[in-house]
Amino acid sequence: MAYAYYLYDSPGPGKTPLGLTSVPILQPPPDDDPPDRIYRDRLLPLLLALRDFHPNHIPVLLLLACTYYALGDLETSLSISQQILALNANCVEAMSNIGTTMKALGQTEKAYEWWWKALQSRPTYWDALDNILGMTFTLAHDTPDNGRRLAYYRQALGVCQYVQKHVLDANARLAVALQPSEIPRLQRAIFTSGTIYATLGPTNLERAILDYAHAIELVIRPPPPLSEPEQYTLRDLLLAVCAAGHIMCSDANSSGVPELSGIFQTDFSSRLGDPSLDFMFVVRASGEQLLHPLLRAGGGVLPTPLLVPEQVSRLPALLFPRTNGVLPSICTRTTAGELRAPPETVRQQTNTMTSTILLTLAKRFQDNVLGGMDIPGTAGTLRVSTSVVILLYYLALAWAPAPSTYNNLGIVMSGITDGRTGADGELLDGMGLARTYYTAGLQMDPKHPHLLTNLGSLLKDQGQTEQAIKLYMKAVEQKPDFDIALANLGNAIKDVGRPWDAIEYYKRAARVNPTLPEAVCGLVNSLCSICDWRGRGAVAYEVGVDDAGYVIPPGPHPQTGWITNMVAVTDAQIEQGYMASIGAPALQTAMEECLRALAVARGRPLHAGETARWQTRFQRLARSGEDRAQRRTNEAGFLLRFIDWVQPQMQRRWYVKAYGKVLAVEKGVATSEGNYHGFFIRPTVPKTLQPPPVPSVLPFHTFTYPLTPRVTRLIPHRSALRISYTAFAQPWLPKHVYRPPRPPINGKLNIGYVSNDVNNHPLSHLMQSVFGMHDRKQFNVFLYTTSPWDGTAYRPRIASTVEHCIDVSSWSLNTIIDHIMQNEIHILINLGGYTKGARNDIFAARPCPIQIQLMGYAGTLGAGWCDYLVCDPISCPQETSASELWRELRATRDATSTAETGLASLPEVPLDNDADLDPETDANNWLYMEKFMYMPHTFMVTDHKQSFRGDEDLSVEEREKVPVETLWLDEERRRADARKQVFPDLPQDVIIFANFNQLYKIDPGILLVWLRILRMVPRSILWLLRFPAAGEEHLLRSAKMWAGDEVASRIRFTDVAKKDWHVFRARVADLFLDTAECNAHTIAADVLWTGTPILTWPKHKHKMCSRVAASMVNATGFGDQMTVHSAEEYESRAVALAQSVHYVPHHEPSGAVLPRGQGELVELRRNIFLNRDRMPLFDTLRWTRNLEKGLREAWRRWVEGTQYELSDEWEACDGEEKKSGCIWIRDDDPVNITRA
Repeated sequence: MAYAYYLYDSPGPGKTPLGLTSVPILQPPPDDDPPDRIYRDRLLPLLLALRDFHPNHIPVLLLLACTYYALGDLETSLSISQQILALNANCVEAMSNIGTTMKALGQTEKAYEWWWKALQSRPTYWDALDNILGMTFTLAHDTPDNGRRLAYYRQALGVCQYVQKHVLDANARLAVALQPSEIPRLQRAIFTSGTIYATLGPTNLERAILDYAHAIELVIRPPPPLSEPEQYTLRDLLLAVCAAGHIMCSDANSSGVPELSGIFQTDFSSRLGDPSLDFMFVVRASGEQLLHPLLRAGGGVLPTPLLVPEQVSRLPALLFPRTNGVLPSICTRTTAGELRAPPETVRQQTNTMTSTILLTLAKRFQDNVLGGMDIPGTAGTLRVSTSVVILLYYLALAWAPAPSTYNNLGIVMSGITDGRTGADGELLDGMGLARTYYTAGLQMDPKHPHLLTNLGSLLKDQGQTEQAIKLYMKAVEQKPDFDIALANLGNAIKDVGRPWDAIEYYKRAARVNPTLPEAVCGLVNSLCSICDWRGRGAVAYEVGVDDAGYVIPPGPHPQTGWITNMVAVTDAQIEQGYMASIGAPALQTAMEECLRALAVARGRPLHAGETARWQTRFQRLARSGEDRAQRRTNEAGFLLRFIDWVQPQMQRRWYVKAYGKVLAVEKGVATSEGNYHGFFIRPTVPKTLQPPPVPSVLPFHTFTYPLTPRVTRLIPHRSALRISYTAFAQPWLPKHVYRPPRPPINGKLNIGYVSNDVNNHPLSHLMQSVFGMHDRKQFNVFLYTTSPWDGTAYRPRIASTVEHCIDVSSWSLNTIIDHIMQNEIHILINLGGYTKGARNDIFAARPCPIQIQLMGYAGTLGAGWCDYLVCDPISCPQETSASELWRELRATRDATSTAETGLASLPEVPLDNDADLDPETDANNWLYMEKFMYMPHTFMVTDHKQSFRGDEDLSVEEREKVPVETLWLDEERRRADARKQVFPDLPQDVIIFANFNQLYKIDPGILLVWLRILRMVPRSILWLLRFPAAGEEHLLRSAKMWAGDEVASRIRFTDVAKKDWHVFRARVADLFLDTAECNAHTIAADVLWTGTPILTWPKHKHKMCSRVAASMVNATGFGDQMTVHSAEEYESRAVALAQSVHYVPHHEPSGAVLPRGQGELVELRRNIFLNRDRMPLFDTLRWTRNLEKGLREAWRRWVEGTQYELSDEWEACDGEEKKSGCIWIRDDDPVNITRA
């Protein structure tokens, strides 16, 4: 009766017969009663009365059974349903109602039987299907037995397949006529089938993808009857979206993809969206004519049209103009053949369901894009790529706009490097479009936590960290347990210099998701920065700390804590890097391009043995499947490494071809610009290759973390691969390698330094005189500063000594490289490495034939775009370099047979690039991918000899004329006065141990050693800095727990001082106790300049950062007295030096008494102080001249081709480079150190 009233009133007010009413006038309006009362008091009496009049009327009986069910009278409901079946044995509604009643009675098996019976009677009875799937999924979710869970899923899958079998033909095309409202329900059944396949395991993924494709194809085809050209497929849809997108992005004269102009008519762009133009029909009819040009434009995959949201919203109407964007299958075909739109509710249901399927398919493709999967129905001609993922997101967004879809699309967009010019002339690139989509999503839902978080991350990457923090805060307010937002908030707060404030957010994120890499690694970094080691745990054979803060002694087994969690997370991330695959077709193309490039670099066709060796390597890549991680096969890494490796060799061949094998010319020669562009083509990065994943532990953080040499090597290497990938993906990058510079005129090399730290920064403190000290007869110096000026005097001072100091902080990468090319830089020097703000992207583009890492980063870059690391034999032992280990391996095997067989006789072909060993191997006996440029004394340069003479106020020449006893007595006076200023309460006989490093360099092991030293030297203190202040309480707490209150009371903290006072007061310390994991670097120079001895322990052979101070003290001439090789020796040496000190009174003319020290430690201080102007450590000019020797030798090796092992030139040479890849710089000037 309610339905009858609805039908009666549906024409609308004022359209009912005049003078009539459907409700009795005298009856008052009913109150708002609860449903059960309405059913019991009104509906049930009415239905019973109707049954009395019509006892066999099935609609009345069905409604009556439902009413009794709603009232909880299940038995009566069941009885009435049985009565219906007695009247009509095929009444599926009654069968389904019995099933629902059985489920309510707890009889699930009988419920299933009745629903299944209904489906067998009518396969399109969707309520029964929904009931079966709902109950089956609930049972699967609730059972703890995985076997039973899988059985439930298979049961549900069987039901879905039964329905499809009766509704679709063998080609998954609609075989029966359905009402428009039934289309989304069938679509859901097909989608559910695919989802179950995906749930059953990765081996079923292709079948799941096929079902998703069928579910999409169901709705893009017109209703029956339809012809074969209208049987649209997912392939047709993707091609249509791709083509329409590029047409929208084009101007009036261009289609965006030039090849499209030859396929479509000249007026096609203007007709797009015209109802008379069935675009899907045209695309399907084009066959391969459209596919192949698009693939050529995209480099083997569909090219990505970069659409803004407004353009995305137009897609449905462009694809289906006959229905004005309505999905064709839900339309009805008139007798005239026109398509009539369905009710809005059907349209919305279908749009929502279709969008859900498109999103699911996009996510599946996104997860498996690294595997090079084929698009269903394309016979391998169309493969999954990021562009396909984006096209699917476009469609999902077009049919059902949602904040989450804007978010997902923004995430994918942020990773692409393509760009185009927008309608307003602005450059639209991946990051810009990502911001557009995030912003559009936030307009729909300003409180969407994922959108807030991702927009924050984008802004943070663009340097707007404070704005990012605000967005992260909003995200966390909306979703307090949002782990990603919490971790990102922690990262942002840490990056603005407040790691102690970030800890709370990292901990909250880790509580929600204990394995979230960003949370785990960020927490470790922040806790280490303030020395809060509680809960650290321990790695094997290292000192650890338990949850309460007590020491865990070193042992063979790790103890669980946040440090071991970090190690585990990092290992897992490294393993994930092996999952990438570009697919067999792309791999074959890559091999062909790589072999061609190598032949160009060699200047001749490859020998059979060479070809076989390289083909075997590519065959190993092709064989790698699920066991990539086990076999350490990094497919993406190998290809990127090869391009990095072959580029400078191709540049050299270009140089030799254009100018000859000449080191210099007497006068300028013409450039080879344009002559060889088509010849020296670099291998292209396959479009199916995705950005290589990067571990959450930053390369710089490996300095202080207890990681294996392999992991320490791979963390920077994976970062280098990402940087290389990004450089090669730049749309402006030429297809050929960059043209080499012309030969230097009269041998005068153009050298370019690149630094982010030409400001008040330790690098400038140390190097400020180097740039001006270069021999201008042999070098033109260019200094590229990549950060804005900070207003201090350092940059103007440095710029005044350099003929070419260029601030490129606001320049694009392309512009910077163009400037480097125009000025024909021969050698480019990286002063940043992986420090904050460094511009490694410049080097990854390989604008220069020789690229070197110097000073700024004490470790490997792990990059093929870095040829040499300037170091010394102490900081980087020779055997830790890949090229040196390669020579050792080559000497121990039959090189001849290896060359002939292409290494096929070995159990596993190494993915080496000749002497550039594969960093992915399990080897823990090497670290550096760079060759070494060995400085003769130390790789560290200092400027104290020029910049910090204020303590004596004497020039070098004046100081030489002063008697050494006078110099020393004056220094003792200065030291005594400074000691009184810093520690006025401290008696003279108290030994002052000190360490001025940032506190993150302190680890539990070295603190334990320091505490034992304090215990054995009762009259001593340990002087540390509040660097940061938040670390003081944690270090003091640990000291009290580990050594007692008395020892802890002798740890003194002072504030960080300004540079001049910091250097001056360093003389107050008796002995500087160095940190072992990462030494003092700049501070070591500050301390040694004042004469204060350093005790250092080069703990790790593979970690340059732990060997820097040993290198520096070696350059004083007294390194043997300041270097130890174990914790025990460190401890005993510190105690012995401290105990050697005693004082004798010296009576000053004023009557004052000056205590003058004696003993080994004092004599060592005297020697360091008096010789500081003579020792190599502070001889900046000597260091610069030695560096110049290395640069000239590097240029010679590159020009002559002997830099590259196994090249014809290297094989033929008999120079030093045949025995060692290192450049050994010799200092020909004598060193005049005078020992007391």
